[in-house]
Amino acid sequence: MSLPTTRSVSESYASSLSPSSPNPYSSNSWSPRGRSPSPSRLRGPDLSKYGPPHPPSHRKTPSSRAAILRHIRPFLTPRFVTPFFLWIGALWVIHNFLIPLPLPRLSATDRKKGTSSDHHLSTAFPQPPLRTGDDLLDSVDPRWRPFDPLPPPDPPFPRLRPTRFLPARCLEQWFADGETLCGRGEMGEEETLDATWLWVNGSDHRWRDSMVHWRTVEGVYSPEHHFREQNELVHSMRSVLDALPGHLSTFHLILADYPFDPTTDVELLPPSIIADLEKSAGQRKSRHARSSTVNYTDRAAETLSPSLLSHLTSTWRVAQTPTWLDFSRRDKTSPSHPYHPFSSNQHQQGRSKLLKAEANYPSLRYAAHSEIFHLPTLDRDGFTEELGEREWREKEYRKKALPSFNSMAIESRAGWLPGLADVTLSLNDDFFLLRPHAVSDFHSPLYGSVIRFDHGNRFNDAGEVGGLYHANFLLSQRFPRRLRPYFAHVPKVITRGLHHEASLMFKEALADSSQRRFREMMLGEGDIQMQWLLTSLRVERWREALLWTYIVANLGTLGESPDTWNELARNELRDMFGLNENDDDVIKIEVHRGERWTLEPGRMAKVFEQAGWEAPKATDFLFSSMDGHMPPILKSGMDPTTNDKCVLDLDRCFGSFWTREEDVSSADMFKRLTFQYPECGDCLIMALVTASGPLGLSAFFPSKGTTFENLPLSPDRPYPRYLPPPHLPLTPTWHEADFSLESVMSTTALPGESVNLREFAMKLLSRYQYLSAKSVSHFHMLKSAEHAHRVFKMIQDNSQVSILGLNDDIEEDYDEVKDIMQGWFEMRWPKKAVWERGWDPVSDKLEE
Repeated sequence: MSLPTTRSVSESYASSLSPSSPNPYSSNSWSPRGRSPSPSRLRGPDLSKYGPPHPPSHRKTPSSRAAILRHIRPFLTPRFVTPFFLWIGALWVIHNFLIPLPLPRLSATDRKKGTSSDHHLSTAFPQPPLRTGDDLLDSVDPRWRPFDPLPPPDPPFPRLRPTRFLPARCLEQWFADGETLCGRGEMGEEETLDATWLWVNGSDHRWRDSMVHWRTVEGVYSPEHHFREQNELVHSMRSVLDALPGHLSTFHLILADYPFDPTTDVELLPPSIIADLEKSAGQRKSRHARSSTVNYTDRAAETLSPSLLSHLTSTWRVAQTPTWLDFSRRDKTSPSHPYHPFSSNQHQQGRSKLLKAEANYPSLRYAAHSEIFHLPTLDRDGFTEELGEREWREKEYRKKALPSFNSMAIESRAGWLPGLADVTLSLNDDFFLLRPHAVSDFHSPLYGSVIRFDHGNRFNDAGEVGGLYHANFLLSQRFPRRLRPYFAHVPKVITRGLHHEASLMFKEALADSSQRRFREMMLGEGDIQMQWLLTSLRVERWREALLWTYIVANLGTLGESPDTWNELARNELRDMFGLNENDDDVIKIEVHRGERWTLEPGRMAKVFEQAGWEAPKATDFLFSSMDGHMPPILKSGMDPTTNDKCVLDLDRCFGSFWTREEDVSSADMFKRLTFQYPECGDCLIMALVTASGPLGLSAFFPSKGTTFENLPLSPDRPYPRYLPPPHLPLTPTWHEADFSLESVMSTTALPGESVNLREFAMKLLSRYQYLSAKSVSHFHMLKSAEHAHRVFKMIQDNSQVSILGLNDDIEEDYDEVKDIMQGWFEMRWPKKAVWERGWDPVSDKLEE
């Protein structure tokens, strides 16, 4: 895959290994800078005064070669040469047959070769460019904000980036042994989190008029009280700031937006940016001149040129914004931000440097729906699409998708959010954190993302049912069909890398679902509950990666021909199950879950302390992916110990490989065990986890030193400048996927690279680690004033509640319930965030 030539600085990459690299390495490229060699330095010495006189033009200057030969010729005799070669021969015999000597490796083949990791993009996603105009100014009208939308990312997008891998030594210890000796110096800094909110103000007349119009066009029922604004967002943000101080990077606010209307929206432009906009408009030839019959406002007609008005109308948008948000104090890079090192606030406080809490304070970004509703793109070429096809598809898609009033459709486009980090906390505006939390309550590079399932399968919103069924249908096409648990009504941990995988794996289905402007209220295949899909996708990708590691990367490489299960693989299975060649009558093996120490009390806290990271504070953990695959849901009344044993039918699971002792493709065996007979794959995982002992997953991995030689570069393909991290195929169904080593490495390794399969598998698993957990969370519906009083009293009396969700679909006493709710919010989180209007540096001062 070749990348576009025009890229941002953070995206650019050039390798000296690439023939197309603009800066190839050259060992002879150095020369003294700014100085040319003097001619006098290039001439030989003048020896004429030491010899007989003769014409200078016929004199020959002695060469350096002749001088060297004159000095070494006396030593080129058998007396000196013979002992020299005898010593060389003796050293060669000793080095190769007796004791290897620490001799330098001088051959060209021993030079350091590039690896696929040299061609990965960074783990950090690039920051978005600045919008046109001064985007650090506050809004003229706090209800709306005109802006120039950011362009879509350069193709191809999404581009998979590596997750944060542990250092090589720590990675090996952690996955093989289940513990590591690495300390904070090797493990690096603790993760920080981003946080995202979807927000809409249903009381805004512009939004309401648009919603009513499209509701009539689509012929759907979508009550307006579902979108009422009750000032919950500001307190949801305060609660997160209060619960995770110093551990947050950026808050992202996803907003609805409208086309720029020159008859009303010119008044929203800050006067200080008009001159710059006119200058840029004067350099741009407008193709859409405005008709003189349009009724502009007085300011538009008097102060703005027709070319600028045309550009604003065709390009700019107007975002709906919270009235409490001061845009001049949302970005710490702005000198007007109170926590900028050189802000006036620091001088007024009489301090020379920021407090730690101030230096680690998050920034706030906003993005509109029009900036995230895009389709996945590929590198343009004549085989996949014709000229103009991509632009036409994008235009038609956006025409059908926007404006959107469907939260599930908006969540499915969150992977396009500008500047989003890899790990983010996704919240509704009615989610609140009530207790102090650590980053590890949500995610860590050691244990992965924390998933809070609700095994009671209770749906909190009837509008989710269709999206959940459709998401489960998609997962069952790509992975085994099975019952999957619902998730608790709490904030969700989303990794952008997994979001991008889903966007590519199910791109057609997600493109269709995101064009539904309103959420379905009945069962159907239209909507997709994206957050639930991502949560369940993580569990399935982990299981898939575990089985691929053992079946393809381990047993498939034991023989001389890769990707083949042969007699050596049969012997490995016999050894694991304690069988010998005479046990032909054994057809079934009962496997029991072995004792595991991964989640024993105190172990996790000790691991985090050793790494220098904060241990979880408000979470109880039920299962770790480091113990295999999450046990399936049991039917009501079944014995819980049922999940602690399984039966492996050797004939059914392994087929002709076992019954007739035939050699089979490891990729075919992988499909058989993983998808065709999933109960066989689940039981095999249990057996391998038990064989690994109480900690780690050592039985899964190929032995140290196992490598795979990737195919060389074919003549018709350019040398790759970008490679995605280790991952398995992103096809929508398992039938069409090729899981062979050759196919997987063709997209994730360099041509001709010798891939360390053990390290590759560990990095593959790092993308999908997870913990199943529960927190003391409450979800309440505020039905009336009397009910609201009881709910808030119960929460205040229970200090163990860590997460609160409120359904504000108030049935009666609306104004009174709203006042009760606002009073409790202000009592619980009285300090304003720095980006709120009315923020005071004294009363809202941060505490260390």
